[in-house]
Amino acid sequence: MQISKTDFIQYLHCPKSLWLLKHKPDDYPHGEFSDYAKKLAAEGYEVEAYVRQLIEAGEDAAHFSFQTVFQTDRGLYAKADMVRTNEDGSVNLYEIKSSTRVKTDAQHNQIKDACFQTIAAEEVGQNVRDVFIVHLNGDYVRDGDVDPQALLTFSKVTSDVRDIAEEIRAEIDQALVLLDATEIDESSCSCLTLSKANHCDSFAYFNKDIPNPSIYNLPRISKAKLETFIGEGRFDLDEIGLDEVTDKQAFVLRSAQLKAPVIDHAALSSWFSKAEYPLYFLDYETYASAVPIVDGARPQSPIPFQYSLHVKRTPDDLELVHVEYLADEAALPRAMVEHMQQHIGPTGSVISWHASFENTQNKTMAKQFPDKAEFLNSLIDRTLDLEDIFAAAYVDIAFGGSTSIKKVLPVLASDLNYAGMAVANGTDAMEAWKRLIVMAAGEDRDRLRADMLEYCKLDTYAMVRIFEEMERI
Repeated sequence: MQISKTDFIQYLHCPKSLWLLKHKPDDYPHGEFSDYAKKLAAEGYEVEAYVRQLIEAGEDAAHFSFQTVFQTDRGLYAKADMVRTNEDGSVNLYEIKSSTRVKTDAQHNQIKDACFQTIAAEEVGQNVRDVFIVHLNGDYVRDGDVDPQALLTFSKVTSDVRDIAEEIRAEIDQALVLLDATEIDESSCSCLTLSKANHCDSFAYFNKDIPNPSIYNLPRISKAKLETFIGEGRFDLDEIGLDEVTDKQAFVLRSAQLKAPVIDHAALSSWFSKAEYPLYFLDYETYASAVPIVDGARPQSPIPFQYSLHVKRTPDDLELVHVEYLADEAALPRAMVEHMQQHIGPTGSVISWHASFENTQNKTMAKQFPDKAEFLNSLIDRTLDLEDIFAAAYVDIAFGGSTSIKKVLPVLASDLNYAGMAVANGTDAMEAWKRLIVMAAGEDRDRLRADMLEYCKLDTYAMVRIFEEMERI
């Protein structure tokens, strides 16, 4: 059976997940792992276009080829992004990435990517001299037309690849043996010892007997702790003792065992004591791209293009003020900041969810627009993070061990939800804006714009409703 580089990366994450994809594709649940791979591929093609432009302008362009396929007798399939044929007949391999550095993290190890390509090339008779990861220069700032030479960095990773070649060959052998099997033990998968965020898309398929909620709903649970519980066959939270978990995990555990929210009224009151009226519930949407789309932007640097603001002027205010802004063209967000200045007064708390995100954008914009720094820094100083409440002051197992607004909202304000919305999350908003700024005027553009505004408006109104429910408690 053929195994590509993408297949191999999936195998490293969860071997049985790859087996299911290959042998029972109708049973395979395509989810976050698949979406992540698609995103990487799309951005990679965008960066490759600039690599081609740079190479084709060089004197030795004839030595380079793109998308060269290496297919071995035992089933390895590799498509090298770029190959240089050297004067002595050897080749250099180039993996083109949309990251701003060479990644070696557990989720995506680019050295292992390159090593798979190298092994496939050598098995079909190529003499590989050097291996490179071509990635983005994180310090590049666009100024006019994109400068491919300044945009791109060629990192030589030959020695890194050689250091792990033996290990990768062994893993490839193991992957091929697994894929040759017509049947496997489908009662569990290797993700069993990983936290929920690191589970493969097919975790539920292979682990059907895991209760809900389970030990995987304990936030930030360590691999060692998971292995202890799993080894003892304790997946149900009713079987876990409070003395076996961290203080933050204990809130979730107590809620699961009580089957009710756990409320720390002192912590809740402390949070509310910091809230000063008028309250400004603020949410940004941002766009990040491998190749910056506007002057002054860096690769993969978020550009705020939209905000929603709900203003609650007094504790008894039943007529909220709503303000919104959506950029109609690609530009740094000066116009957005000026719009915010008209609607956010000099006093009162700014409330966001996972506020570090909004504050990071505020810090970046303050550097981009020094004349707006006083205003933006004041927003940072006045910001309260509504998400903080759900880390310790109000914990409900119904949130699934999460503090995401998408998990909290259905429990506390069940009449509000994102289901069925044309734009339903941040990724949707990013992709929608990418389409919006190049669309011709007309009904389709108006509809897309309305969908984007509706989504961002719900984000801030959801915060208002959750705030009011916590205030009532």
